[in-house]
Amino acid sequence: MSGKKNKILREYTDEESQNVIARHLGPEQSKNMLDFKNHRKYNKLKNTYRFTVNIISLNFLTSIMNDEEVASVHFSPSIPPPGTGFDGTSLRYKVYVEYYEKED
Repeated sequence: MSGKKNKILREYTDEESQNVIARHLGPEQSKNMLDFKNHRKYNKLKNTYRFTVNIISLNFLTSIMNDEEVASVHFSPSIPPPGTGFDGTSLRYKVYVEYYEKED
């Protein structure tokens, strides 16, 4: 035996993902403007979480994309829930953050 331990890799937990994202949301004013919500696991891509925001900040996107724990970031426009109106200003965005696997 070589004495090397096999690295055990795992996916991020919900709390770990929220902590990474929180580092990039910026000051309280930016957090309120983005209206970050609905954070949850996205099962169609491995080790990926998604959330919604009311606006997209390029500073936020580039900041999170440059995080060493983040493999990729995707986003798409989303129609708001029923009863909240539908026009250009009521669109929201779904943001998908894919992480590298984490060593245990």
